[in-house]
Amino acid sequence: MGRTTQTMTQLVAQEEAYWAPFRRALRKEDQEIFDRLFAAARHHSAPAHYASHATPFDSMLLAMLLEAMKVVEVLRRRLDLLEQGAAGSTPPAPEASGGGRRAIRGEGPPALLPGGGAGGA
Repeated sequence: MGRTTQTMTQLVAQEEAYWAPFRRALRKEDQEIFDRLFAAARHHSAPAHYASHATPFDSMLLAMLLEAMKVVEVLRRRLDLLEQGAAGSTPPAPEASGGGRRAIRGEGPPALLPGGGAGGA
């Protein structure tokens, strides 16, 4: 019989188990961030499986970076809106700026910020 390949979800769980001693050595607040990184990898397991790279951890890292960059972009948009408001102009409603509030508050994919909000908001 042919050999079956592991799913990306199984590979993420396997990598997470491999890094468990590293996680245990982290401070509690860093452990929470570590857990959110692997949650981001699980969230993007379908595209990572579709890519079928020889080293699945590369796909996991890219998924983690993707989620981190999404948070950075949302925060950048919020900062732009705040700067526009400070300059005296009326900023557009946050919903019109690409749904940034939804991503920061933790709706949808896992937010990498604590509590799903910017700066604990």
